[in-house]
Amino acid sequence: MSAPLGTFAAKHICNTYSRTTDGSLETNVHFEGEATDLGSGFGTLSLTQKFSETGATSGTCTWAGQVFQPDGTTLGAVGDGTWEQKPGKSTWDVTILMNLSNGDRLRSVGAIDLATRSYKGEYFSAS
Repeated sequence: MSAPLGTFAAKHICNTYSRTTDGSLETNVHFEGEATDLGSGFGTLSLTQKFSETGATSGTCTWAGQVFQPDGTTLGAVGDGTWEQKPGKSTWDVTILMNLSNGDRLRSVGAIDLATRSYKGEYFSAS
């Protein structure tokens, strides 16, 4: 594995929930934070589960966000990934492959901790 390009740390802002047309539960987890060399930003981790499976301990997710760079430019970020709950804990490991609006691709590896309402990790080049 290559060396990380940087780290990120975000705080949980809130969750929003909706019901899809097929009756599944859509969960959107909103964050704000900082990423080294990228700047400050906001993002949403989203997952959709069949209502009967909302107690699942792993699954797929998507990411959509925006970062405001120190030089005044803005980057959009969208991605697809996976999440997995650590057994017996309120912590989720999350890996996302992201496409940035400038054409770069990053792999984000981090953990969401419900006790501290934080999302921290590292990002790597995925080119």
